[in-house]
Amino acid sequence: MKILYVNPARLQSGMDAIITGAPLSLISIAAMVPNHEANLFDFKVDKYHEKRFRSELNRYDAVAITSMTPQIYSALEVAKMAKEQGCTTILGGYHPTLVPEFVAKHDYVDFTVRGEGEHTFKEIIDYIDSNKNNISIKDIDGISYRDNDGKVIHNNERQLEHNLDNFPMPRRDLLKGKLYTYLGTTTRQVETSRGCPHNCKFCCIIKMWRNSNQPITYRTKSIPRIMREVYDVNKREKPDFIFFCEDNFTINVKRTNKILDTIIRSRINSKMHFSCQSRVDTLYRNPDLIEKLYKANFRQVFLGIESVHQQSLDAMNKRNTTPAMVKQVVKSLRDKGISIFGGVIIGFPGETKRMVRQNIQNTIDLDLDCVQFTPITAFPGTDFYDEMKEKGRITTNNYKFYDLFHPMMGTPELTSKEMYRLVAEAYAAFYLKGWLLRRAKEYLNPFGKFNWMLSCLGRLVKQGVLGGLSMFYSQGITTKVISDELKNKEDLMKDINVSVQETAAKKSHHGLEDNILKSKTVKEISEQI
Repeated sequence: MKILYVNPARLQSGMDAIITGAPLSLISIAAMVPNHEANLFDFKVDKYHEKRFRSELNRYDAVAITSMTPQIYSALEVAKMAKEQGCTTILGGYHPTLVPEFVAKHDYVDFTVRGEGEHTFKEIIDYIDSNKNNISIKDIDGISYRDNDGKVIHNNERQLEHNLDNFPMPRRDLLKGKLYTYLGTTTRQVETSRGCPHNCKFCCIIKMWRNSNQPITYRTKSIPRIMREVYDVNKREKPDFIFFCEDNFTINVKRTNKILDTIIRSRINSKMHFSCQSRVDTLYRNPDLIEKLYKANFRQVFLGIESVHQQSLDAMNKRNTTPAMVKQVVKSLRDKGISIFGGVIIGFPGETKRMVRQNIQNTIDLDLDCVQFTPITAFPGTDFYDEMKEKGRITTNNYKFYDLFHPMMGTPELTSKEMYRLVAEAYAAFYLKGWLLRRAKEYLNPFGKFNWMLSCLGRLVKQGVLGGLSMFYSQGITTKVISDELKNKEDLMKDINVSVQETAAKKSHHGLEDNILKSKTVKEISEQI
């Protein structure tokens, strides 16, 4: 059989303008069926012409499509085209997992894959390839489909693979010739774990990587397997960066240290840089981890800054983090020449316009390298979405607005329209008022801590700066949207005190809670190394 793997269209707003990541999910499921001819079409990096694309579809027997929530309409459009060309269509990813009924009801979607897709995908391909295993469609766990009467059937959920090492190496050959970049640097992704030991009600991850009969699911790959993937990436593609793409690379500090020690001993860190996502409280409690990240040649870290208001952090299940800790960790990382991509939430319930603007100003003062300002978003299928829907706060069911740029809900303090204006104001205040000059001063210094960026400046300017400015222009974001209140920093921030003393007091207050959390984490997280 001939299979085409498709990553749907890029989003028109938000970070898609400056960041393109390889579709790791697609090349992972492709590895499960190595005997079938495979190609990848990625709308984010490949040139698309509808007539040519339809003609290309004629060459394939099946089309496998992945989709996040804001991509779902593009994914369904591809599925419709593929079905019109006679292909079997398979659609999986986060949105089909979160809202399978919405996807499976379309008559041009043959199979909707829910949750972890590797084993499910292989069984689907075996089934449509002459059904070599002689099974019924009802026997394929983890899928939704329509029966002969058009009724949507949801088969049993797929039990997660216990040992991630059992999965084959991703088909990285399918990425050949495709340019994926992260803030100007060429990048490839490596996954070292799946799932999360926490249970936040607004999180999609726990819905994607968890069975209903298991309250907590966090699985890891062994260090030998991780290093095999790192070496494979370096051998095939030699990118500037490898991004460890799980939600929190440092969630188990002992395991993280072992991975970093192995990278350092192998000296593979002399051939490329690394990037990951972490948490402020983890790095604050483990300052030696920052030093080891630096030695392992980590030069970019994503941090969820979220808010300068403790009441919001507490409500987000970040009670062990304070704004002062954020300030200290940001300084420690940037002192090492490690750039920071921060995530900040706009309009968390309980925050007024003034509080949101204080949050924006605090982010500017932190002087992060890059920031994504995200309106509070309730993704369908999560407990948070159900709660907001019950309270009548969902303002749109159009999934294209669930893109972490456009608000899809309001709060008691802010309407969705007010929230959108604050998102625009945040981007304008952060990026259009001196950010470029500050970054140029650091990145152009051949003797400075950020001189590793010099070789990437061309792409950074083309993609990061010009792409970002083009996105701003298309969304009407200019300095004109910055309010007088945000311009008056002294008055705005007079009641915000981010101090070391605050950190010490908070740490003392939650000392017992920290110890309980650590004990719980050690008990619940299996290292599997």
